[in-house]
Amino acid sequence: MLLTDREREVAVLIAKGYKDEEIADRLDISRRRVCEMVSSIKEKWDIGSRVEIGVLAYQIGWICDPQTANIAEHLR
Repeated sequence: MLLTDREREVAVLIAKGYKDEEIADRLDISRRRVCEMVSSIKEKWDIGSRVEIGVLAYQIGWICDPQTANIAEHLR
């Protein structure tokens, strides 16, 4: 199931290793709202953990491989 734009932002930040409090600060929302969105993401994607959110965000292509990003920087 598709995520909202805000849920996608949360998923990307989770994949980058941010904690709920850091996500809340970065997106200027409450920590409780972050927790609600994490639960919604897990439900929509039928998964059970934050790690799976990160893995799926990476597999979908929302997060790029640091080495690939580094190569892309040099090609510009």
